[in-house]
Amino acid sequence: MIVICEPQCREHGHEKLNSGFIYGLRLAYPQEKIIFYADITHIRVIKKILINDNIIINNIEYIPIKFRGSFSIIGMLTYYSLFKKMFSNVVATGGNKIFFLSFSPTILYIIKKLKQKRKFLKMKFTLVLHGDFENIADKRYRPIVPLLPNKPIIEKIRQTKLTDLPRKGVRFMINHIITPWQPIFTKLFPTKKILLWKHSVDFKYISLSPHIIVNAEEFIDVKKLNIYTVVMPYVFAEPTHLPNNKDVKFAIFGNGDSFMLHNVAVQLSQKELKKPYEIRIIGMDKRGTDGFPNITCPGSGEPLTRGEMEKYAQDIDIFLILYEKNRYRLSCSGSILESLSYMKPVLHFNNDCINTFNKQDNPIGICCNTIEEFVNIMEDIIENYQAYIHKFQIFRNNILKLRKEFAIENSVTIIKDSFTW
Repeated sequence: MIVICEPQCREHGHEKLNSGFIYGLRLAYPQEKIIFYADITHIRVIKKILINDNIIINNIEYIPIKFRGSFSIIGMLTYYSLFKKMFSNVVATGGNKIFFLSFSPTILYIIKKLKQKRKFLKMKFTLVLHGDFENIADKRYRPIVPLLPNKPIIEKIRQTKLTDLPRKGVRFMINHIITPWQPIFTKLFPTKKILLWKHSVDFKYISLSPHIIVNAEEFIDVKKLNIYTVVMPYVFAEPTHLPNNKDVKFAIFGNGDSFMLHNVAVQLSQKELKKPYEIRIIGMDKRGTDGFPNITCPGSGEPLTRGEMEKYAQDIDIFLILYEKNRYRLSCSGSILESLSYMKPVLHFNNDCINTFNKQDNPIGICCNTIEEFVNIMEDIIENYQAYIHKFQIFRNNILKLRKEFAIENSVTIIKDSFTW
């Protein structure tokens, strides 16, 4: 029996990654029953993603769970009760292992506290590392991500439809009541300290890119922590043909970086461009783009389904990845895997994460060191679009090679090793 738990994500959070791990675990353990614990909204999305990717997972049971944010006492008590019941169910069925698709330091603390109980002493855990792992670095290395200011609350209320009020009310509660407690709990439960506290051979971790291990060695003993590397297990979409556009179409796919996009848009608007172009936001964050007619956002700031995201990506020539050098040093952005999946070259900043995939001996895009260089290359692509089409095709051919290298099937052995005791 393979027990998998997603204790944090709701709806579309990590949907491609989590469905990829479920598929990878099925390939690693083809005869075992899978039990998947997650929020009901995430379960629905996972089922749709698997259908969309033509993946059939037999002998799987979905068990809905309810949880709160881990940055409060009530939230921690909720997780304690939830995990205690989950662990008891696993032990009762003769199992002793759980594969956690994500965790926070407070969640890991609760897992380790429960493991000290006699009933759970033989429990073993594999946990996937995400953004919290960035916090093991010294303060001087931690990325500071500047954000554009939000619109005044009164203006937001005026622009909100009555039917959207319940959903936006929940989002407001999360952003303004729950999230502000996060810095307090980050100090109470520092990532590095919790990783090392009560550590044993019964805990294994998975990083999502080799650059994470290289950078982490400066701050923590990665061998002692039993960290394996499974490059983000994405189920890639079917290869597509080169877009047939009259003018170039760029896109931000996923979360993006509103602050950097705004600055790029400002500098690009100051160029005396003769050719038209489009920058399409295939995601939710369109802050800072008002007044730039070349920037479009099909979702109007609302979540898009995976099918909608794929549709809006079809005619895009190149993805823009706007993360600077200080971002994703100890974690991995899904943006680069999305570009591989949809056969899109990338224009990006010099960044350890993206450089892992865009290598000189097999380039899949163009790397820039400054925003001025980035904008100048965009200008050149806009004005000389036809001259770049051949280069884009070379990048696409190289993407096909990379897709073969990072196919989930090639990670099955490591996935199995990370969940074998």
